[in-house]
Amino acid sequence: MTLHGILSGQIRLVCGVLGIALGLTGPVIAPAAADGEVLENHVLGIGVCPPWNPQTGEVCEHSTVTVADAISERLQVGDGNTQILINEQASAAGLKLALTELAQSLDGTSRLIVYANVPSEAVLKQPDGTALRQVLQLWAEEQPASTDEAIEQGLFVSAPAFAAMLHTVPAGEVIVLLDTSNSDPVDPELLDSHVVDADERPEALITSAGPGQKANYAADRTISLFAKHLALALTEAEGTLLDALHVAASGTRQAAIPICASLKETQPVEGGNDMDCAQVPQVHDPSGVLNALVLPPPATTDAQ
Repeated sequence: MTLHGILSGQIRLVCGVLGIALGLTGPVIAPAAADGEVLENHVLGIGVCPPWNPQTGEVCEHSTVTVADAISERLQVGDGNTQILINEQASAAGLKLALTELAQSLDGTSRLIVYANVPSEAVLKQPDGTALRQVLQLWAEEQPASTDEAIEQGLFVSAPAFAAMLHTVPAGEVIVLLDTSNSDPVDPELLDSHVVDADERPEALITSAGPGQKANYAADRTISLFAKHLALALTEAEGTLLDALHVAASGTRQAAIPICASLKETQPVEGGNDMDCAQVPQVHDPSGVLNALVLPPPATTDAQ
């Protein structure tokens, strides 16, 4: 598999899963991989609300930690296997360091789950003037003068560069949950088509919205809408991780409609109110990783 570009790739790493394992009684049994092999789960959470962002840093922290807790508890992530980078920690340098450390510690018996709650933007032209590309806006103390300058200074990271970093980590499976405000230019085959190949490694990419859609915040503006419904689904849904993601996508889609309608009343679009109120999270999983990952029973079931 290759990660050609963020433009061409929505990292099938279901970027979303960080967590602090809660106290569980009895032995911890990790969910099985597609071939029945038990993989050790590792979670990397990335949450960035830069100083110039309309949302405060607490919103990204809340979104990231909420998802982390939910995944950590449901997938029974072992102590010490979760790393969370929030705001200042989630600079380009901080992300590179975290992935370098994971590249040195993980192997084919590991599963890496990445949840990234970061702003992003589409850059309409590559240096050669041809294709779209997606850029992840990581932490910076001040807003850069331009996206190109931010990339040159090593502040922002293009999607292809992010995919390349992920492909340096020799985990047996990678799931990426990309919760970003602008999913439109993200290609579902980002991980598959990147020039840095991760030969046949099962990978999955989930994005919080579909092409042409914007990701919303929950009605109280304290958490991203997708993070809220993903955490709820991980707490209650049964079956596989794919089943939980379908529940999260359905909840996100339904909740986005009244939220968007309210925004249209208070923030009318100049020249016409044509805002797309749809938000439907997208799943790209050609290897079937998500449907093969069977979730342990919900905590409420264990207690009965």
